Amino acid sequence: MSYKSPFYLLLLFSLLALAACNVARGAEEPITEAPLPAATPTAEVVEAECAEATPGTHQLIDAAQGICFLFPDNYDVYPSEGGHLTLYVRSLLNTGAPIASIDVYPAEGRTLQDIIAPYVPDVDLTTALFQTVDLGAVKGTVLNNLPGQDINRRVIAFYEDRVIDIMIARIGEEYGDVGIQAEALYSTITGSFQFIDIDPDAMLIAGPECPEAGSGMTLFTNTEDGFCLLLPEGFTVDDSLTSNDGGNETVFYIDSMLNMANARLFITVDAARSRSLEEITAAKQAEIEAILGTSAMWSFGYMLDGVPANQFDQVPGQDFSRQLLLVRNDLLYTLTFIPDDPEMSDAYAEMQTLYEIVLDSFSFLQ
Repeated sequence: MSYKSPFYLLLLFSLLALAACNVARGAEEPITEAPLPAATPTAEVVEAECAEATPGTHQLIDAAQGICFLFPDNYDVYPSEGGHLTLYVRSLLNTGAPIASIDVYPAEGRTLQDIIAPYVPDVDLTTALFQTVDLGAVKGTVLNNLPGQDINRRVIAFYEDRVIDIMIARIGEEYGDVGIQAEALYSTITGSFQFIDIDPDAMLIAGPECPEAGSGMTLFTNTEDGFCLLLPEGFTVDDSLTSNDGGNETVFYIDSMLNMANARLFITVDAARSRSLEEITAAKQAEIEAILGTSAMWSFGYMLDGVPANQFDQVPGQDFSRQLLLVRNDLLYTLTFIPDDPEMSDAYAEMQTLYEIVLDSFSFLQ
């Protein structure tokens, strides 16, 4: 972004105005002196224990990064290369909910000015005033109304020789209810954030391994294939079958697998044979096109417990089906929901409900 643009001047004015107003929920009063441009806190900090999950929240413990915090229980966590964490609802592409990211990386002698320069170029820390927020045992600097794909808020903090960089997107009055949710997400994360001892080999813990079954729901766990999910009460499960490719198949049905008056779900787990999700999707597309004689479309951006999935709609067969494909640990998981046909009104509505519940609850076992 050019610092000569009118948008930048507006942004700089907004930053300077932070001294006069407190728009960050839970933030401290604006400081009256510029933050110290140091890579370490000036006072000794003491590590605390992680906050316990409360109703409506899950606990995230990332011992490899030495941090923990709480997050809303309708969020999933997507860990990616370099320890980057993304918190999202249903899909990384979902614009109907806020999204958050957390990065922890070496300070390497950089100052606060160095860290914020990519977000707010040419801001002079000797004159600019910022807000701060408690982040565990240290103060984090709050940057509001930053540009990007969506307007976002960032919190930058130093702990020992590390930088903690938290971003909350779609935050502000212009986002309406989504903006209100973003404020709540911000408060939940920052209000519970703690530093813990680093264990480089520790696995990420983000909420319970399997969801809890509420009223009208049943939890199903498949230990052999390494997944669990919720089902509406009334479904029968048969996990003793073999897929067409020699893998395992689990079928979820009401009364009978041949019952076409109700929704059904088939989950197969086959060897991916070192193929990527893109390669498997291309092969599936060619298979469907050979049947239809026309091009077959698929959609992306779906996530099941942090694993990307691609989806085909109205796949031809005895009944139209909706199929999701995902690859994890060189295993191909195929979820087939039947019927994907609006003309079968009652069964289709039941399938839609089953689809929503499974996508929200599907979890991999550690």
